[in-house]
Amino acid sequence: MRRYDPQITETAIDTQRAVFSPTLDFSARDGESTSPQNTQLGGGNVVTNATRNFSATYTDPFAIGSTFQFTVLTNRASTTSTFSTVNPSYFSEALATYTQPLLRNLGLSVNRTGILIAQNNEKISKSQFRQTVMDTLASAEKAYWDLQSAIMNQRAQEASLKLAQDFLEQTRIKARVGTLPPIEITQAEASVADREDGIITGLAAIRTAEDSLRALMNIPYDSPLWHQPIHPADEPQVLEKIVNEDEAVKTALDKRPDLEQARLDLANRNADLHYRKNQRLYRLDLIAQYGAQGLAGTFLPFTQTFVTADPSTPPGCVPDPVDPTICHLVVNPPDLSIGNSYTQIRNRDFDNWSGQLQLSIPLGNRAADAAYTASKYQQEQSKLSIERLEQTAMVQVRNAVRQVDTDLKRVNAARVNTRLQTEKLSAEQKKYENGMSTAFQVLSFQTDLTTAKLRENQAIVDYNKSLVELDRVLGILLDTHNITVAS
Repeated sequence: MRRYDPQITETAIDTQRAVFSPTLDFSARDGESTSPQNTQLGGGNVVTNATRNFSATYTDPFAIGSTFQFTVLTNRASTTSTFSTVNPSYFSEALATYTQPLLRNLGLSVNRTGILIAQNNEKISKSQFRQTVMDTLASAEKAYWDLQSAIMNQRAQEASLKLAQDFLEQTRIKARVGTLPPIEITQAEASVADREDGIITGLAAIRTAEDSLRALMNIPYDSPLWHQPIHPADEPQVLEKIVNEDEAVKTALDKRPDLEQARLDLANRNADLHYRKNQRLYRLDLIAQYGAQGLAGTFLPFTQTFVTADPSTPPGCVPDPVDPTICHLVVNPPDLSIGNSYTQIRNRDFDNWSGQLQLSIPLGNRAADAAYTASKYQQEQSKLSIERLEQTAMVQVRNAVRQVDTDLKRVNAARVNTRLQTEKLSAEQKKYENGMSTAFQVLSFQTDLTTAKLRENQAIVDYNKSLVELDRVLGILLDTHNITVAS
């Protein structure tokens, strides 16, 4: 299940990056209103206004905190008011706005906080997956050695049974010739039965160890592999490993996934604290705008007045009936299509610009202060977590190094014990053959030899398992086996 976590956290990075993705917004509206007028300047007793507008806005936020916005809009208006000079009219405008924060939300580090935290979370998720793989591999290796231990113990039990059976046959021969009483046969038979019980128990232990290994291998429950015996390919080896404890601790502090995750979490806390500190500042924005407008439509006729005697007076000017020194000319302006309004914008016939500073002061600023304080506590908490994990790592490494040394000494001692028990049994067997010992003594020495062999097997397996545990607590188990976790 852990293998999906990095993919899930990777989508969070895309989500945070999407904050800086440009957007394109469209808006369209159509409406009409009729209202009574209470003044002669209304253009009629009842005036009906109809509007239809469309706008498109492109918004592009930048990582430094600034935002660029470009809007194009067109508005068509018609009215029954007699005072309107353009009816219907087409008003168009293109407006560019650039907003730059100067205090709050200023800077790459502040605005990329979400991306940085998401990237660190992805690294944490990958580290957790590697840790899961490492723990699973360690469990599988230990289960493998447990299976090998069960098989080795079974061999020892079989060898013990063979000794008991051979001794039983020898005892029967001696009893038949009269050199031993029949009770000696009973003792030998009881020993054989006891060791057959050990064989049965050992077979069950092998099956249990096989099932544990299959479960760690995640074999489907309906697979035929559940019914096939597992034959380990490698016998346990005793390769003496000398470990420098100080170097081992340094390796663990550098390689352990849990410490890597804790340090990445601290990096997240530092980034969040930096962001929260910035959010305590006032909001001061510099806003710059530049735009151009255009007007088109049906222009209603209007009258212009000229001086009659002026040479520039156009022909067709009608003298005023009251004052003949002036004359009037009715002008019929041409209709302009909506495209003409865009031409006026392109030519910047009617442009405008503005610049402003906008300041916002949160009175009390309690929300930002509380968030900053909480973030600071979380940072300190993360630092303490790293210290605790480093202490835990040091203790685990020391224990693992000590266990490797202890198990190696156990192996050497167990081997000596097995050799001595073998020699002791051989000597006792010869004494028995010469009538200088009893069946009880020989059978006891056989049991001692079997116990010594079982202890030797367990010491060898424990040594190999302690090496696995050492690599696990050092964080280098995957490196030891040249295993690379794919991205």
